[in-house]
Parts: sequence; structure tokens; C-alpha cells
Amino acid sequence: MTTINTPLQDTRFKPSKDMSALVNDLLKQDSAFHPNLGGVTKGGMSNHYPMTILSLQGLGASDEEIQHFTDMWPRHQAHLTQQLNLKDKQIINEKNWQEYLGQADFVLEFRRVFLTQLQNSESPNNYVANILYQMRKGLPMGLFHPLIRISFAMIHGDKGLIADGLAYMAIRFSDLYGGTDFSGELNENQIPNIDPVETLSKKSEESTSENAWQNIHSFLETQGQRIQFTQTIQGGSLHICEQLCREPAIQSLVFENDLDINHENLMQSVAEVSMCALRLYFHQPALTTLHAVTSCQALADITKRCLAEQTDSKQLIALWQHYWIWLTGLYIEKGYPKNLPKIDANLETEIALKDWQSLAISARNIPEVHLIKMVYSCKWFFENIEQSVYYKLAVVKILKERNAHPRSPYGLAK
Repeated sequence: MTTINTPLQDTRFKPSKDMSALVNDLLKQDSAFHPNLGGVTKGGMSNHYPMTILSLQGLGASDEEIQHFTDMWPRHQAHLTQQLNLKDKQIINEKNWQEYLGQADFVLEFRRVFLTQLQNSESPNNYVANILYQMRKGLPMGLFHPLIRISFAMIHGDKGLIADGLAYMAIRFSDLYGGTDFSGELNENQIPNIDPVETLSKKSEESTSENAWQNIHSFLETQGQRIQFTQTIQGGSLHICEQLCREPAIQSLVFENDLDINHENLMQSVAEVSMCALRLYFHQPALTTLHAVTSCQALADITKRCLAEQTDSKQLIALWQHYWIWLTGLYIEKGYPKNLPKIDANLETEIALKDWQSLAISARNIPEVHLIKMVYSCKWFFENIEQSVYYKLAVVKILKERNAHPRSPYGLAK
């Protein structure tokens, strides 16, 4: 493998004081390479490299452990300018960038536009929220890898890394919601008018994600065959979810049983939605359900950082609404499991007593990048959103199985 050590942002990179010189140097070098190699050369996902470095760092890994990972990782990188011959032709600017969404050849131009605006912004976090809001209809593309990259870049703090993540999302953009305009403040005219059946459950006075999915579960069990789709729903798990996002009948079903995310309950809704994502992972452990959790954690981290700077919550609410539609599509695709798994009382006590430091030490030795990120996400959720034993249980399972496609939960009631 040819190694090229010419970063794109030598004069602009700002090292994080909270990270080691090694981590800063690795991230600085990685910025010179294409983030989504699979979308360019059809081989390799280079985004996993920086994602895992930062997950390891967040789990307390030493420089020696991180260096070991970099030595072992079979990365397939392509330098943006020297190998892919991409150029910034100064076509895209801050006024027309949305016209070029989804076009991979413009990654350098997106990066320039976003970086310039970040450098000129009084509140970079607010700027990120605004750009994500404008790209909200493409949120689930690429198993949310761009969102994860943006979250880690905000943790690090370098504006060039944040611009990299935003550019990554821009080139992966595709409207997954069929042109429907959901906004942060829904009104009657914005709710899809198509009613799949007349017997949809209405919102309860206490609208929660758990209640919403219970209503949808009951409806699908009794009336699901009456839903009419505009297309044949088929393909792999991710593609099916993308198709379901676009279906007016599914959008209507979700809105009629909406979580009703608003300014007052935003963080409580984040906690509830996060647990719903984890429920799907327990029900059917797979890369799609794993990414539902890790991307949810990335969005939660971004949300907390933006709220700390008084970001317009309407933008953040809209992001969560779009994520909730996608997650509900995954819920339907996975067979709409009714509940979280029941934990044996003795097992629950045993797991609750485990400390995160020892769990993190064990997780840092797992030779699988998705699982390392999943452990990081579970630890972050426990420490920042909700101290639920289910987050520890997920990690215990991962440490036991050490497989991205583990078996069903052990020690749990069916």
C-alpha cells in the first residue's frame, strides 16, 4: 500500500488539547483521503479508520493501543488530489451548494464552502445544525456514517474535520422522504394527507416513543395488510428502510402515532428514541440495527452540543423527526418487536455492578471496528443520557460474542 503523507489542511488543522499528539496527527493525515472510498472505487470503507481511532480514544485507549490498531487496520485509502485527481474548480459557493448535493466529484468544493463558513461563524455548532437541517432528508444514507464523522469532529473541535464530515454527508445526499416537507414545527398542512386506513390509533395524552410503537404494533398486527404502498418494497434491510421512508402510508402512520417531539421534551424524547434503537439491536443484532444505535448516539451528541449554544431547537427537532421515521421503518422491517427483552433479576444485578472502565478495557481489544464504536456509543448513552442497565447489557453481549452478527440475547426471557 502506498502511503502519502500530505494532508490537505496542514496550515489550518488545530490540534485538540484533550487528545494525544498521536491521535491528532492521525486525524490530520486522514483528512487528505476520501471519506467514502466505497462510493468512489467500490472497495473499502475508509471512514471506519478515523471513527475507530476516536472511539478507542473515547474508551481510554493508550497511544500504544491506538498505534496497534493503525498497524493492523487493512485500510484502503485514496488521496483526494494525488490519487483521485479531484480538483476544486470554484463552482460551488455558499448560495448554490444545495444544487450539487449527491455529487461525489464535488467533495473538495463542499469542504471549502463549509470550512469557510465555519471559520466565519460566531457559533460553529449552530452552523452545523443549520446545514444538517438543510440536508435532513438524506439523513440515513450510508448507514449514517457522515453523521458519526461529524459528531466525532465536533468532539475534536478542528473546523477542517467538521467540514470534512459535512462534505461527506453532502456527497452522499439523496432525498429519502419522497419530497415530503417535514419541519421542526409541524402543523396540520404539513402532515401527509394520505390515511392508510380509517382505524389508525390516535395520539394519547402522554405521547412517548414506547406508546407510539405499541400503537403501531397493534395496528400492524390487525390491519397491516391494508397498508397500500406506492412501490414494491424489497431488497436488503437498509434499502427497505429507505423505501419505507418515502411511503406516504408509512409517514402518515408515524405521524398519527407521533412521539410529538417538541422544545420542552426534546432531551427526554432523545432518551426514549435511543432506547427504541437499542431494542431493535437486541431483537435482531446486525449491522443495520447496530448503526441505528451508533448514529442515534452521534445525533444525540450533536444535539447536546448545539443546545448548549442556544441553537434553534426547531432544526434539531426536525432532525429527530426524520430519524424517528427512519427508525420506525426499521422497526417495521424487523418485525415490529413488542417490547425490550426481559432481564433475569440475578443477571440484571450482576450486569449493573459492572464498571465502565473494565468494560472499556475489554472492548478495546475487540478486533472489529463496528463493535468498538458500539461500545463507545453505549458508554456515552449511559453517562450522558440515561443510566439504563440495557446499555451495559449490550456491551456484555458484545464482549461475549465478539461478532458483528451475534446470536440472540443470552440469559434473557423470550
